[in-house]
Amino acid sequence: MLSIARRLAALLAAFVLACPNAIADSRLVTLGYVDLSFYEVTAKVVQSVLERLGYNVVLKTGSHAEIYPLLGKGEIDLFVAAWLPNAHAPYWDKYKDEAVLVTKLFEDARLFWAVPDYVPATDLGSVADLNKPAVAARMQKQILGTKPDSGLMTGSQKVMQAYALADSGYELVSGNSAERLANLEENISAKRWFVMPLSQPNYLNRVAKMRALAEPRQLLGGADSAYLAAHKDFQARIDKRIWHVLQRISLSVKAVTEMDYLVNVNKLTPDYAARNWMAAHPDTVNYWVQPDSDE
Repeated sequence: MLSIARRLAALLAAFVLACPNAIADSRLVTLGYVDLSFYEVTAKVVQSVLERLGYNVVLKTGSHAEIYPLLGKGEIDLFVAAWLPNAHAPYWDKYKDEAVLVTKLFEDARLFWAVPDYVPATDLGSVADLNKPAVAARMQKQILGTKPDSGLMTGSQKVMQAYALADSGYELVSGNSAERLANLEENISAKRWFVMPLSQPNYLNRVAKMRALAEPRQLLGGADSAYLAAHKDFQARIDKRIWHVLQRISLSVKAVTEMDYLVNVNKLTPDYAARNWMAAHPDTVNYWVQPDSDE
């Protein structure tokens, strides 16, 4: 028996010497996310859970058009987050054969156009009302959106075309988070009439009171759910217990908006904002990471 034990120990030692990174690699997860702050704080929650379970997490980020191909090629193991069935459908349909949905991170994800609540709804209640001569005369003509390949911008381009808003002088332009915040605050302070493409969750919804405009053609889609997705190879190799933990992670639009606000307004790091929320909700996090009942 001793001889057999020694032989097994020797074989294990030889394996470790020959493949020094094998054990470390088995505890490595590459987590990708769309490079917008509300996706980043959500990804930081997933990262923190994995690290609590002893995994090393490498982060990769990019625009929608950059990050989805990485999921398809297996260059990221996990992805935050696929908005379905509407906003991300063109991307997901292209790569879904190589991926799987893990868990619903939050529901009621939405894309919409909004105006400040001091603009009377009787004057401007729908996207079509933007073409009313009296409304168009008062509106800021530049409509500041997000990155060109986002679901919000591609949908907003459809809105611009369908309602012929360029004919009334409107122009849809791309902007980053800082530009959008500055634009929102400046317009609100001056009580200007303006319209802005927005999403839910998004910290801007807490910065000012904005009212969503009706858009009966649903060119921005309806309510979505935001999913944690994984490459199929990752699902095949990950420990079943860890997979079950990932399936238990569930947030809310309110939670993500809160974390996003901490980053963009209170200037916390995304990592700190996520850990701050998790520390304030220990029962929720403990439920996620609890062992499976059959262990």
